[in-house]
Amino acid sequence: MNNINRRRYVLSLRSFTYFCIFLFIIIFSFLVYFNKNSLIETSKNIIQIFSENFQYQFTKFDITGLEKIELKFIEHKLQNYIGSSIFLLPLDQINDSIKENNWVKDIFIKTNYKDTLFIRIAEYKPIGIYFFNEKYFVFDENGKIIDQIYITDFTHHSLLIFKGSSSNLKANSLINILKNNNFEKKYQIESLEFINKRRWDINLYSDVKLMLSEEDPNKSIQNFIMIQNKLSETDINNIQTYDLRNLKKTILINLND
Repeated sequence: MNNINRRRYVLSLRSFTYFCIFLFIIIFSFLVYFNKNSLIETSKNIIQIFSENFQYQFTKFDITGLEKIELKFIEHKLQNYIGSSIFLLPLDQINDSIKENNWVKDIFIKTNYKDTLFIRIAEYKPIGIYFFNEKYFVFDENGKIIDQIYITDFTHHSLLIFKGSSSNLKANSLINILKNNNFEKKYQIESLEFINKRRWDINLYSDVKLMLSEEDPNKSIQNFIMIQNKLSETDINNIQTYDLRNLKKTILINLND
């Protein structure tokens, strides 16, 4: 009988202990849930004080990859964090704020866990200028519009101007054709126009137009260069349009026609 009572007592004590542990967990979870903001802020304050005392503060940054993006844009995004604990820097937030710049293609951010923030930026590389709705935009090799630009004189600009709907999406293939034929070294291009989303016209600064074939614009350009090499300077100066759409026969339209 005593053994039974003793067992009941042991079981009751064990059950009571489990109950106390369970109750403690419930109370602790309740406190954490309703005071988590306070706990988080307290933790941050402790880390900040530690960082200030032992010089683990964000005071320097190392930025590479900038060409079109101005350094002051990055500095403006970082100025509010100067002096913060290096361990508390919101890297994702900094990343997103820098990506607000249209020229940012990729970005990599890390710290040295002491005092320096390293930022590596890859910018979009423009290959041409897209003229649309009386505005000019630079675009990359995939036709992605990067940013609007404000230039009044394009005579000495290194990028070609593309006109016509969707011309930015088809520009890269034409640019490669021009490069392969050394076209830009021989002729000054005023603009390239995508006609009816099908074929290209090349407008030169000499007020001369080249109407290229839809099927093989590369062959049209080669035909133009071959014809130019055979014509006299007088004949060349009198020709306004080279209709190169028919690869077997080129039509020359004179100024007075």
